[in-house]
Amino acid sequence: MIREPSTTGMSLSTGDQALVTGYSVLHPSGEGGDGVAVPTTPSPVRPPVQLTRRSVAVRASLLAGVGLAACGAGDDLPGVPRIGTSPGKVIYATWGEVGPRESEHWSLLNFEKNYTDLRIDIITALDQASYVNRLEALISSGTDPDVMRVPGHIAHNIYARGAALRLDGLVKRDGFRPDHLAPPYDIGTFKRNWYGFPRSRTASWVVFHNRAWFGRIGIADPLPTWTWDDFLGVARRLTGTAPDGGGWGTAIEPMASFPLPWFWGVGGDDIDRDGAKPQLDTPMVREALGWIMSLRETHRVAPPAGVVRDIGDFAAGRVAMWFGNADDEMTLRRIGAPDFGISPQPKGRVAQIGGYQPDVIAIGARAANPDDGWELLQFLVDPDTQRLEFEQGLWLPQSKSITDAAAYRTPVAAPHDRRAAIPGVLLRVRTPNLSPVTGAMRRAVGEALTPFWDGRASLESVITQAMAVATQVMGKGE
Repeated sequence: MIREPSTTGMSLSTGDQALVTGYSVLHPSGEGGDGVAVPTTPSPVRPPVQLTRRSVAVRASLLAGVGLAACGAGDDLPGVPRIGTSPGKVIYATWGEVGPRESEHWSLLNFEKNYTDLRIDIITALDQASYVNRLEALISSGTDPDVMRVPGHIAHNIYARGAALRLDGLVKRDGFRPDHLAPPYDIGTFKRNWYGFPRSRTASWVVFHNRAWFGRIGIADPLPTWTWDDFLGVARRLTGTAPDGGGWGTAIEPMASFPLPWFWGVGGDDIDRDGAKPQLDTPMVREALGWIMSLRETHRVAPPAGVVRDIGDFAAGRVAMWFGNADDEMTLRRIGAPDFGISPQPKGRVAQIGGYQPDVIAIGARAANPDDGWELLQFLVDPDTQRLEFEQGLWLPQSKSITDAAAYRTPVAAPHDRRAAIPGVLLRVRTPNLSPVTGAMRRAVGEALTPFWDGRASLESVITQAMAVATQVMGKGE
């Protein structure tokens, strides 16, 4: 059965919709990932019989999903093959609030229904930051989970330290192909080797907009080619036009938490392509940071610091546009948001590049059950599992077999047009430049920039401090 040991469960305050991007202490939440090698796709290998049985089993289990609620964890489902090869358990580490975690349990229950001689024990936390602390403690003590979700911003640090099992041998042995994973693959690779597979937050960063509010003011859905100036113009028209006479066009908090796509729009970046040298003191970065702050201080289309907290303010109708990962669609569904749409990252003075920073799942380097962990790893990224998790309201899928379908791309209900959410469909997307220390560097820079976002310090003063801490962290290599 699926178990959550009381010694490992944690009760904390925030969940998936506030994922850490590595850049903001306020909101712990492509083409190829510049400067990071991507492994060559493995040559076609005929899947062994076990893989074919796995695929059949996944489909059988998912088709029987409606009946799972009426079955106990130990009940057999008719027609579902038993595939497990040895008795035992798989330790799976994850995080998320109660609702999303219950949705994920359906996937884990389906795995147990297929592998009836295996059970899954879960290590979990509600808060990503506390989950990372717990994961680090497990790794340090040599009790690595068999399968672990890893936040994207620390993935390369985990790989470089040898804390995740290299997957290339398993990939080649079983003929695993990444066709149902969303490229670019650099978040799951290191030095041209596979260490993890993207899972969760595999959609692009987008701008959510309140369609009812737009319609009331007579504003059409933004075009895919819209610009920063268009964004500002729309925000001006929306500000102060809520039914109560208030309301804001946008909010800068989510931009401050993940400013990199805005840097890219004016030709800037926080570090160089090799992930080695900070570039925070360039005119381009100053331009992007200054423009974001001008939405609040100059144009008055964003609320003062401390007024809004998260995407719940968008759902409540206090903010008309919200920058976030397209997976936040799931959050908006859960909290009953009004009708909304999504648009791609607006084009800056130089470029229009979307952000892409998924989390990954990996096998612990010292996992007690790596072979069984490999079975779970494949099961969790199987297209049919992705479909179930989407239908359960957990995450958006990444498999082209799902995202290419017209019913997925242009649903009748919100967001009505999902093309902006699919990496590479409307515009180029990329991951941040990655290295083993960029996660720590971006956390330190986020802390250095906080006084600027709070209105307590000038841009120049925080740029100086940000460069100093970034250089220090990069120099230490930690």
